[in-house]
Parts: sequence; C-alpha cells; structure tokens
Amino acid sequence: MSRRFICCAVTIVLAMASVLFQAQAFAKAPTLTPSAETVEAGESYMYEAESPDNTLTGNSAVRDCKPETGCSGGKKIGDFGKNGSSVQFNQVNVPASGIYKMKLSYITQNHDPIRLTVNGGEPEIFTLPTTANWDTLGTYEMEVLLTAGSNTIKFDDNGGWGPDLDKIEFVLSDNQGDIPDNPGESYMYEAESPDNTLTGNSAVRDCKPETGCSGGKKIGDFGKNGSSVQFNQVNVPASGIYKMKLSYITQNNDPIRLTVNGGEPEIFTLPTTANWDTLGTYEMEVSLTAGSNTIKFDDNGGWGPDLDKIELVFSDNQGEIPDNGGEIGDIGAPVSSKKFGPILVTQHKNGVTITNAAYKVIYNTNTGLAAYEWNGKVVATGIYSSAELDQSVSSTDYSEHSFSMSCIEKIKDNHGKGIKVVFDNKQAGLPSMKQIYHIYERQPYFVTSQEIQSETPISTNNMAPIVIHAKGGVDIGSYADNRVLVVPYDNDMWSRYQSRTINTFLNTSSYISSELTAIYDNESRNGLLIGSITHDTWKTGISWSGSDDRLNQLKVFGGFTSTKVTHDTLPHGTITGAKLTSPQIFVGYYDDYRDGLEGFGQANAAVAPPLDFGRNIPKGVPVGWNSWGAYGGTLSYDKVVDVSNFFKANLQNNSFTNKGNIYINLDSYWDWLTPQQLQDVVSIIRKNGQKPGIYDGPFVYWGDNMNQVVPGTDGQYTYGDIVLRDDDGHILPKVDGGYAIDPTHPGTKQYIRQHYKYFLDLGFEYIKIDFLTHASLEGKHYDPNVKTGIQAYNQGLALINEVLDGKMFISESISPLFPSQYAHSRRISCDIDGSLGSTEFQLNNLTYGWWQNGTIYPYTDPDYMTLAKGGSMAAAQTRVNAAAISGTVFLNSDDVNDPTAQQYMKTLLTNPQVNAVALKGKAFRPVEGNTGTAAADLFILQDKHDYYLAVFNYSTNPATKTIDLSRAGITGAAAYTVTDLWTNTSYKNEGLLAVNLDGAQSKLLKITVKPHGGKG
Repeated sequence: MSRRFICCAVTIVLAMASVLFQAQAFAKAPTLTPSAETVEAGESYMYEAESPDNTLTGNSAVRDCKPETGCSGGKKIGDFGKNGSSVQFNQVNVPASGIYKMKLSYITQNHDPIRLTVNGGEPEIFTLPTTANWDTLGTYEMEVLLTAGSNTIKFDDNGGWGPDLDKIEFVLSDNQGDIPDNPGESYMYEAESPDNTLTGNSAVRDCKPETGCSGGKKIGDFGKNGSSVQFNQVNVPASGIYKMKLSYITQNNDPIRLTVNGGEPEIFTLPTTANWDTLGTYEMEVSLTAGSNTIKFDDNGGWGPDLDKIELVFSDNQGEIPDNGGEIGDIGAPVSSKKFGPILVTQHKNGVTITNAAYKVIYNTNTGLAAYEWNGKVVATGIYSSAELDQSVSSTDYSEHSFSMSCIEKIKDNHGKGIKVVFDNKQAGLPSMKQIYHIYERQPYFVTSQEIQSETPISTNNMAPIVIHAKGGVDIGSYADNRVLVVPYDNDMWSRYQSRTINTFLNTSSYISSELTAIYDNESRNGLLIGSITHDTWKTGISWSGSDDRLNQLKVFGGFTSTKVTHDTLPHGTITGAKLTSPQIFVGYYDDYRDGLEGFGQANAAVAPPLDFGRNIPKGVPVGWNSWGAYGGTLSYDKVVDVSNFFKANLQNNSFTNKGNIYINLDSYWDWLTPQQLQDVVSIIRKNGQKPGIYDGPFVYWGDNMNQVVPGTDGQYTYGDIVLRDDDGHILPKVDGGYAIDPTHPGTKQYIRQHYKYFLDLGFEYIKIDFLTHASLEGKHYDPNVKTGIQAYNQGLALINEVLDGKMFISESISPLFPSQYAHSRRISCDIDGSLGSTEFQLNNLTYGWWQNGTIYPYTDPDYMTLAKGGSMAAAQTRVNAAAISGTVFLNSDDVNDPTAQQYMKTLLTNPQVNAVALKGKAFRPVEGNTGTAAADLFILQDKHDYYLAVFNYSTNPATKTIDLSRAGITGAAAYTVTDLWTNTSYKNEGLLAVNLDGAQSKLLKITVKPHGGKG
C-alpha cells in the first residue's frame, strides 16, 4: 500500500540532499541513500538550549534553573523576549534525512507566539500553552523535516515575550510519507490562469491555432520592465522533487529566472524555437512541498519567452547522497622517505605522502584513492580519476596502483622548481592510467593530470583527472556562507558568473563551471581553487553537487560541451592515439579565495604568457572611442571625421589620453565606407594626433548564400567550402545569427592573410576581433590533425598573431575565457549599452572575473562607455566609474553630435583624478563574493600605500552604504581621510564609513590611512 504525506499541524519541508548529474558526470560510482528506515526506531537525540554551540541574540541569556524545576543540566535560556531575542541550535545532527518529532521543553506564563525556522527555511509560528508557573516545565511537540548531518533550529521571539527554553529532543516520526499514490500522474497549470500574478509588461495574449497552446492562450510581452509570471496555486499531493516541463515560445537567447516558494532563484537559457508560432518544451527540476506552492518566472532584466503552461510529474530520483565518507583507507606505517629540497616524499606500507610547506597529497596504493590536506586538515578526499573509452574506466577499477621513489623526476618550469610524481594504474585488459602530480617547492598549489597509454590506438572525448563521489568529499572547514563559483565559458549572450550556494542538488547540469571554480566560505574567505591551466586541446568542465555545506560530488573533466554554455550542438571532439593526455589541473587552498583566483591566473600565465606588446604598440591602457554604441549600423565617413575633430578639440588635451595616445576605432559596418574614404579617414585621424582602429569577425559568416565567394581567395573558395560542418557534412546551426567558419580551412587562412595585411597597409593600429567563440565550436575540421574545437581555435588565433606580427593592439570581444595568449585585452562582458542595468551586468563579470587583469590578459575590457544612454548624469558617471575600475580599455562610444552626449563627455571624461585611476590599468577586487548572479556594490584597490574604493547603487532610489574598512582590506584605519575623486573634496573619518548615494549614483573614493604615531 502506498503511503502519502500527511498534512501535519506543523511541517517544515527542506530539500533533501541530492545528486542529479548529467549522464557523463560520474563513472562507476555506487550511490546509496541514508533513509529514515536506517535509523533505529525510538532512538532520540537531545540538544540543550544553553549549549555554547548555540547562537543567542537580543536579551537571550543562559540562566540558572531551580533544582525543583528539573531542567536538564540545571540551566535554561531566560530573558527570551523583545529586542530581537533568539536561540539558534547550530549543530543538530541526525543520521538520516526524514521527518522527526521534536519535543520542546519550556516554561512560560505568556501567550505571545514564538517563531521556528529550520535550516533558514520558511518560518512557522506557534503559541505554546502556559505552564503552571515559572518554575514548572512543560513540553510541546511539533514535526520537522531534517537532513542527514548537521541542521539549524532557530526559535525567535516574533516581536513579543517568549518562554524560557530548556532543551529539544528528536525522535524519528512513524509517519515518514513516501510518494504519491500515482507517481506518474502529471499536474498541469496554465500560464494565463487568473489565479496567477503578472507584473511588468506580461499580459494574456491569444495564441494562433496552429501553434497549439493549451487553452488557446499564452502569456506574451514577457520582457524588460520587471516582467514576471507567478503560478500561485501549484498543488501537489506529496513533498519531493518534481520534473517540471515548461511549454514556451522564444526567438531570444536571454536567460529567465525561476524562483520556487520564494527560495534562491535559478537562471535558465531556453533553446530558441523554430519561430514565434512554434511551441518548445524545456525540463527542469523543482523541489515542492505537499499542498500549495508558488512558481515564478521573471525576465531577469532581458527579453523573455511567451509562456503557455507548466506540467509537473514526480521524479524517479528523490535525492541521493553517496554512502561513503571518502575514506581512502589506511596507508600503513612509513617505510622510507626522501627529500627534494623542501618537498618530502614518504613511502608507506600501503601508500605515499608528498608534503611541502603548504599541503600534503596522500595516495593509497591499495585502493587507488587520494586525499588532499592543507594546514593539517583534509580538504578533499576519496579522489580518483576516470575516462570514457569504449567503456567508462576509473582508476579504482585497476588492481595495481604502483609508485616508485626512483622514478620521481626533478622539474623546473615557469611555476618554479619541484618534482613530478606518477602513480601507475594497471589491470589486464585495460590500458594503463597514470595519475601525475607536479609538486612545487614554493607554491601553495600543485598540478595534477592524467595519461592513458595503450599498445594500440585508443580514443576518448572525456578525461577526468579529479573525481569525488563521497559524502562531504570536499570540506573547506568553515561553514558560514559556503559558495561554489560557476564561471561562464565565454562572454556572449549576457552570460553572468554565479556564486551558487554549495547546497545545490537540483538542476546541477545547469551549474557546470567552465575551466575553473572556487569552493569557498564568503565570510571567512577560505577557499579551494580548482581549474585547468592547459588549453591546447580540451574544454574543461567542473560538475558538482553539495549539501550540508560540503560537496558530495565533484568531477573536473576535459570534454565539456553544452548548447547553453559552450554553444556547441555536437559532443566534444574525440582524440585518438597510443597516449592520451588530460588537461592539467591546478589545485590550491587559500586563506582568501580571491588570492586563489589571482594565483590561478598567474599559474595560467606561467603556462601560456599573455601577448607581448610590439615595439610600435603604445604600452598602457588604451584610451579613445569606438563607433558601435554611437552609430551601430549607421556608421559613415562624416561621422568618423566629426568624432575625430571633437576629440581633438575637447578631450585628448584635457586628460582623456594615455601619454598622448588616443584611439578612434571603427567597429562593424566600417565597410560601408569606400576604400578611398577608409584611406582618407585614417589620414584625418592621424593628422589629429590619434591612432586609427578597425574591426573584424574572422570566423563567422552572416549571410545565407553558400555560393558567395570568400574575399581574399581570388574566387577559389565559397562560404559553402569554409563553413564548419558535422561528420555527415551538415552545416552547423547558426550561433548569434551567424555560421561558424572553420579556422583550419585554407580559404579561411587566405582571407585572414589578405584582410589583415590590408588593415596594416591602411595604417590601422588597433583591431577588435569579434565572435571568436565560433572558432572554438566542435565540428569536422579541414585539418585532419585537428580533432577538437579548442585545437582549431588555437590554430586560427595563432595565424592572426602571425600576420599582425606585433603591429596592432589586439582586443578580443565575444570570445572564450581561454586560451588567453592571443590578445592584449578581452571583454570581461559584452553588449553594455550604457544603461544602469547593463553596468550592473558588467560589474557582475568584474566581481568574479577581475583576476584576469594583469595575469592572463594585460588588460580587461569593460566594453565601451555610451554615456548618453545612461539616462542621467548619475548613471553616466556610474558607467565611467565601472570602466575606470575594470583594469581597463577606456573607450567612449557616444554620438558627438548629440548635445546631451557632448555635455556628458566634456564633464565625465575630463576628470584627471578619475582618469588617473583608469590609467593604472588595475582591476579592483570585490569586497564580497556572495552576490549570486548579481554584482558586488563595493570594490577595492590597493596601489602601493594608497587605497581606492568604488561604491555603487544599482537602484534608482537613494541608498546609504555602510562600509567596514577592515572587511574591505584596509587595515589600521581607525582614523583616515576620504577623498572623493570626482569632486576632489576630502574629509576625515573614524570607524565605519557611511557613503550616501542618490539613485543610480556611485562614488570613487581614495582612502588615506593615518600612519601609526602620526599627527592627525
């Protein structure tokens, strides 16, 4: 007989920890789930209110309890009421997830209700029966749903007078609930239902009969202006994880945001449908409670889809946690050891330890499992490697895991001096798998990789040097605000970074991070950094799942593709040979994850140094103008001349220049000028003391005529010859409205050689190259030796470098984050139109991507400053501030014939103090890293003895930001001077810094700390 969830008087539903990974994520790893049935019936768990592990606020305090009252331990929490009083039980540990009866022991003569919150979920309010007097205990039972491991239980006064609290006791409830009577039954809700709530532009619209919307209606006009649709009465019979199928129509690539029951939002990018009259469907997972739920879709600041309906069905996968704790096994007593400088290698009976001053790698040669330890604490454990060959193979499948002290190699590379240690896994019938560690003497990180060798050629498109499938397999040791950084593959389609809660187990395929991740506690800033430092063959992905402030699943693998993230429609390319090599993976633990991100950038630069500046390229931040934001597709000769003259007359001799160097750059549609006009405009720009710049998209075709001849090929090739195809010869679908061109094709190479020589001959000194992600798409390439998109990308970009020969500043626009060695700058985000919302979007990318500046790229490009589109002087100034702190390419993009634009440009681009900050070319660090998909509002730069703060208000309402300078990284700032760089006014301050901002306003401040012993 099936069991239903019973609607209890009190039921607090928490999402159960789960691993819901894409099929590729983990190979041959067993999954068993602790369940309520594994707990011994009747076993109870008691927690004292006065425990020092608990957190008290307000008036709450530990008080003595009279002996006759009978409080356990003789203590209680008293004075519980008013003034924000609360008691949070912080370490409520239970062995299995399930519904528990919780008995509260208390004393009260009040009738005021108290509020209960479990694990930060939705609060519940109760009124406790009064006890006989203030010396007599009473008990009250309620039910709570707890997760296996540690939970928090919080009681607060709800604004009134509360009880004295003695203890709480838990026992597993007899009623655990299970699944619905009909688990395959679906529940459908119409978007246009009058029960739903619409905001912004969202409205009920007719749907064409041929489209087939259920009910003939849909929600249309869904986008911008805070548009949303909230389904208000989504009723399901049982709590659990449901598959939700959304029926929609869209031709947009903008992501939408999903919020369930007011919880943490999730962002999804829906695949485009065939047209605006064809329905599509998209599946996602949601955790619902028995009874009524709310499901809200909002436009996330962009243009959203038309919505038809949602359908829900109970999922087969209700959440599983690995049944092992990642134990690698006893490695036994030491047998021998050897020192290599400060590195100590110790061979044990059943394993090896490798230690430097910062960390220890522990490897068990019986089990083939490893653990990583920093500062005497295990941070990651249960580590193995895997690969997809003709079958899934894991290092733990092998019977032999060998190590030889005599085979250790001394190494010296751009990371420093160190050793190379190899663990060789062998098994009859399998190719050998080598797990390789590069350990460095003076680095806080090591590098690990994997090689698979066979006597005959083998093939793979998925190699994972690091795999963890263990409960709490990654534990960074602090648990206040634990996050996992999700990094986008490129900067296209308004992609954002995300600092996702580590306790994420739904829709995990949407949170695979590209190339790197940080697993960190934002409060302490302790963090583990993991990422690829080789980018010659693989696109690297990092998939994960967590609960209880730890990771239970982690896979770092070469072979990541995704239609949403990497824009690939094909699987990752397959490499073949007798020896196959994975990406090299950086692993380091840092007291401040921000140091770790910068260290990761430096480690990448050690492998592939950033592009050098040629002799004739001015060093320093590029300053100037770009045509796109001003004129787009209406660019003309006269407009460029007007711009050049305006800059000469008003800006370049008024601090908006870099040592006399200023660029005037023609973006897309420069080819609307005749060859003679191009030649003339270059001459005018140079005559005005400026440098001309140009634009190209070398790996994208915007037309549809496959018989069109490719320029520069003397009629030898058409676009049908050079577009990228799949193995069956089919042209790949368009991305961003354009077809991908094969970088390895001779026709593409002829185009680049001819076109870029033409740019050089005309005298252009700066080039913006765009839509480079197209060059990295997986496909069938002309060069038979190129098997992956990244191999093709490297070939194409290397040719551009060869042809330009150090004679032009190269700026990458839409492009992957890696490889990084082919440009002087890269857009940290794209398509910033000058509005306040787009500036916030750009600063999200700075919040989590600032570390690229000065490490893998000399400069990070915040996109141009279109000031007039900000809508106000405050928003325009905020755009300048955002560009100045981004490390930077300092280009304006306004129409110089617009009076408002002229006013903004003359006012905002001629401030010598602000321009001096921009010309430092240094990206500011974020102060906080817990903003989800939003931007931080506070950034800091230390430049020698000076500190600079940038403070932002992204709303249109006034705001006051209160700043703890020590949290911002300014030490010893008991007394300090604050200088507003825009007004050049200063004042003295002590303690916290309060910054008052108007709507859309930001401030750029210099903080000067009084030296110890100095006079004020």
